[in-house]
Amino acid sequence: MRLSKAQVGAILWLLRELGHQDVPSLKVFYRLQDSVRQLTTLPTVHMNTPTGKVFCRNRIPDLIRMDWANPVTRQHIEEYPIRSASVSEAYQAHKRTALIPPDVVAPMWANGGKHYYVGELGQLTDGRYIIPSCWFRHESQGTVCADAWLVRWYPATNIYVINDPKTIEIKSTDLARNIYDILGDIPEQETINIGGRVPEGVYNGINPLRKVAQGKRIYTSFIKLWGDDVSGNRSKQYNAHTNVYFTHANLPHQKLAQQYHVKFSSTSQFATSGEQFDAAMADIAGDNTWHSAYDCSIQEDILLRIIPEVLPADNPQQSASCSHVGLHGNHPCRRCEFGGTERERETDEGYEHHFSPGIPRTAAQTLSAVHAQIHAAALGVAKAVTDMQTTSGVKDPLAEFWIQKLIPLAREQQQIRIRNPATRDPRLNPRRILNRPAIVAEIEGEIQQELIRWLITQPESNFESLPPDSPARLELRAGVHFSSLLCVDTLDVHRDTPVELLHTYLLGVEKYSWYHLHNNWTDPQTDLFAARLQSSSLNGLSLPALRASWMLQHPNNLIGKHLKALQQLTVFHLDDSLCDPLTFDLVKATGELGALLWFHEIEDLKQYEEDLSVLIGNLLDIWARIDPQRVFVKLKLHILLHILEDVRTHGPGILNSTEVFEAFNAVFRGSSIFSNHLAPSRDIADSSAVLESYKHIVSGGWWTSPDGTHLRAGYKVRRYFLDPQVTRQLGLEDEEDEPGYMHCLQKTRKHGAQTWASFKLENLEFRGLSPAPDSTWYPSQYIVSQHRDRCRIGSWVFANIAGRTTTGRITQLLTTAEGSDVQHLVVLKEYIIPSSPHSHFNMPELRRDQADTTNIVIPATNILFELNVQHNCRDSNCKASARQVVQQERQDSDIIRPAIHHTNDTLYLINTHALHHAALLRKALPRELTKPRPYISDRTAEHKRVATILRAAHDSRRTKDAAARRARKDKAALEAAVATTNDTIVSEVGAHEQQAAMTQTTSIEVAATSHTPAEVLHRTNMGLPQRTTTDAIAVRASMPTSSAPTGPAAASTSSMCAEWTSSSSAVGANIATEYRSSLAEPASSSAGSASPIGWLASGGGWPMGASACQTSANGWWASASAMPPSAGWLADRGGQSFPAQAGTPAGSSGIEPATGSGRWGAPGLHRETLGGLGLTKHHAV
Repeated sequence: MRLSKAQVGAILWLLRELGHQDVPSLKVFYRLQDSVRQLTTLPTVHMNTPTGKVFCRNRIPDLIRMDWANPVTRQHIEEYPIRSASVSEAYQAHKRTALIPPDVVAPMWANGGKHYYVGELGQLTDGRYIIPSCWFRHESQGTVCADAWLVRWYPATNIYVINDPKTIEIKSTDLARNIYDILGDIPEQETINIGGRVPEGVYNGINPLRKVAQGKRIYTSFIKLWGDDVSGNRSKQYNAHTNVYFTHANLPHQKLAQQYHVKFSSTSQFATSGEQFDAAMADIAGDNTWHSAYDCSIQEDILLRIIPEVLPADNPQQSASCSHVGLHGNHPCRRCEFGGTERERETDEGYEHHFSPGIPRTAAQTLSAVHAQIHAAALGVAKAVTDMQTTSGVKDPLAEFWIQKLIPLAREQQQIRIRNPATRDPRLNPRRILNRPAIVAEIEGEIQQELIRWLITQPESNFESLPPDSPARLELRAGVHFSSLLCVDTLDVHRDTPVELLHTYLLGVEKYSWYHLHNNWTDPQTDLFAARLQSSSLNGLSLPALRASWMLQHPNNLIGKHLKALQQLTVFHLDDSLCDPLTFDLVKATGELGALLWFHEIEDLKQYEEDLSVLIGNLLDIWARIDPQRVFVKLKLHILLHILEDVRTHGPGILNSTEVFEAFNAVFRGSSIFSNHLAPSRDIADSSAVLESYKHIVSGGWWTSPDGTHLRAGYKVRRYFLDPQVTRQLGLEDEEDEPGYMHCLQKTRKHGAQTWASFKLENLEFRGLSPAPDSTWYPSQYIVSQHRDRCRIGSWVFANIAGRTTTGRITQLLTTAEGSDVQHLVVLKEYIIPSSPHSHFNMPELRRDQADTTNIVIPATNILFELNVQHNCRDSNCKASARQVVQQERQDSDIIRPAIHHTNDTLYLINTHALHHAALLRKALPRELTKPRPYISDRTAEHKRVATILRAAHDSRRTKDAAARRARKDKAALEAAVATTNDTIVSEVGAHEQQAAMTQTTSIEVAATSHTPAEVLHRTNMGLPQRTTTDAIAVRASMPTSSAPTGPAAASTSSMCAEWTSSSSAVGANIATEYRSSLAEPASSSAGSASPIGWLASGGGWPMGASACQTSANGWWASASAMPPSAGWLADRGGQSFPAQAGTPAGSSGIEPATGSGRWGAPGLHRETLGGLGLTKHHAV
């Protein structure tokens, strides 16, 4: 918990007010705090990145050495890999036990002051000579063993020969003499002669690491390095910081899941995670490989080597750590070379690749690709670099910084030395050069080499800091020009960025399934599912209380804990009213796979991989049937395939979960909000260092004083750590209760014990127990199982009864008061498990005869573990007929919601989708009840069928996209042409305005040809063929301004005249006819008013007299057999109005209407823009 200065000041004031002596002032308190931090030697250091950014960090070696000096942590550190039949920890996985060289994982074993190294000659207590090849244990904190070669010594020649390349296993306790003891038998000899075929890793004398150790023990600490972007605010406003945390991977996973063991390294608002990783690697690699520390368990100084083992993070961050282009590239997978263009991936062969891992990527290949991109950039061709990144999927963020500098520099030099006649290379000056392209290529190559040499010297401060004879002065450097993670011998960024379950499975696969399920639900369906979900039993799931109504109210805003609940419970509450059979199969496959991924221990790795492969295949196949496009675009579905390799290499998937790092963000924000944000990186690093120092001191950790003495805090300080409140605030969970413990409330004991007979337990079967009727007992609250579950009344458990495992439900928990040899008893209602799984749910069933009322009584120590069981509502036909009062503010409200009424107490299902104890559950049940079965027998044929559907959909989409692109292109060209034409028309009309002002008349002339932009645009929008006949239409209207009508009086005025002329009335009529389809008929209105489409009606009826005219469909009035009446005004939609008079206007059908509205007004000249055409019309009103 972080406190501000004001809060600390208030606490100090309160202490003084309570009469405490020697309470420091606030200033003195912080000075003392800083001095305490200096004691633990945890400085915050500044870092300048190669790209010029600045941030602060706490060095990883300083934090790791505190673990070895802290008794709370040191007791759990595993110095050696563990070889066991099962895998539950990282130090049991294949990488630690086999992939990393033995002299890196655990180079030595010490027996007091006598040290034994791998590759060195030693002698056993029975006199045999051996050479250890590796050190390991078979169990945690057990005896150290070694694989060793047997060596035969020939005294006559003083030669040691390894006759058998196979190793034998020895115990370290059987070792008697080390290499120094053996060499001591032969004065002045420092080496030994080993003959025959010598295996790799065997030394003719002492191991070179002895010179490094200088008599100290040396160990290797592995770390899990995490980085991501995090908001520094608690509010919704995002305040981006990029953080780097890590954990000590030599600790068991149970400890690493606690915030106490998460270490803050650095944060920055500017430096990327890659740049912070580079700074971290600089602290633990090269000349900084070995670090001194104090081992509090043996109270000796030791040497440590720190190695990053895995890089857990979300998928975008892991792609960046791998120097990968990201999830949206043509090769979107950071782990393999899967990908290609859309057309390549939709072929039968390409689509099949979505269902299996591709060729694995390696760090060496990626590093080679990065070097190639840098050299290509020095040629000045950006497209070449882009093409290389697209083809390979490799894009290193740090190298990209230098690439963007090299390209313009290369172009500048090429311009000077190749293209500019005044400055170009003299070899290019002659007019006729036969081999000019070769000379140009040679010059470009010279420029390339010069730029690479220049790049090696950048940044200058880094280059100048290198020793004069350093090989690094001649090559590109890791951490300066490209990511340092690509050059770690024990880390392959592609293999060691394991699939992360929170972001890939819960926030990916499970979220896809949930959205597909609920997306089309109606409100009644949503309410029904909410009622069913709320009725779920949570016993044995380790889930918080469900808020089903909230989850269904915000179905697209769910986080990990909600999706984890849905993954385990959804399948029990679906029927035909909520989803189709294929969607149900999807939900079922998602739940089955999730349970297997959350295995905490793998006993049979081969069988586990087979089951996992089947379930992943089932999930992908169902998605392909539902939506062939889904596996095509959702990369997380493909990434699931790499879990198989991760399990083999790193152990169970939950070992690399990032949930503890995400939870630690709250600690980071506690430091961030108290920073003044002028130097947030420094402030947060300082605050975190203070917290680490405090944790170390109160935990009893040791530190080294300036004179070399090892010190720790006194007992009065260390006793604070015994308070659970303190340990809880530091993120250290309380120790769990011991198995068999039964908790009885104090108030229950105050009420007094009850006799056995008073409980009135009938039909009991005593399995080896027979409590006396007068023995006294207390009802208890919970019992702790053998696997440390707190089992309460109503919990479902597996119990061991006379060597047989049975399943039942707890009905009573009793702890003895006196008079019984057994302290704690459990009363169970036993259920039977049928031999075959349920046909619909594919889960084991639990059944019990309704008439059976027998209960069994067993000792509490026989309870193995708790499991989750759900009522079989499908077969029992349970309905939402019950009513439940909604609680608000911990009180009953007046709101009633529907609830599920269970019709029986005899039909149940064992929840095999449950994550808690998933491995134990399958171990306790027969294999036939939990064995996964393939969803599709012939997967290849099904994938080809689906690929055909996908190609058809893609072809249709591509056709539509192409047509849309052509239409947009044509429209843009037309609009550009219209804009040009409009400018011309405005210019011409301006001249007419001047003339009209002089003659007090209005004159309009509009010229149109067969390719007028307005006409072409109109025909395109209306889907009409373009005109092929060239024509010109001249429209001229004139009237005396003095006689222009105003207002309603204009409806009966005929003093104006109109003259229409057209060089081709047929063409004009054709244009008018085409426009008619887009207009509506005029509406009738009173004299002088405007209709919605711009018509002006007269006398409350049709304008110009309906008896004398006919109405066309487009709103134009055409003469039928009689001439238009002398009264009435005809207005087009653009506001242009013309009086009707005896005689038909020449070419009247050639008028092009506008799309605006008609208007009346006072006499004068007005300008109105025709909607949609971009033209301007001037008219008198």
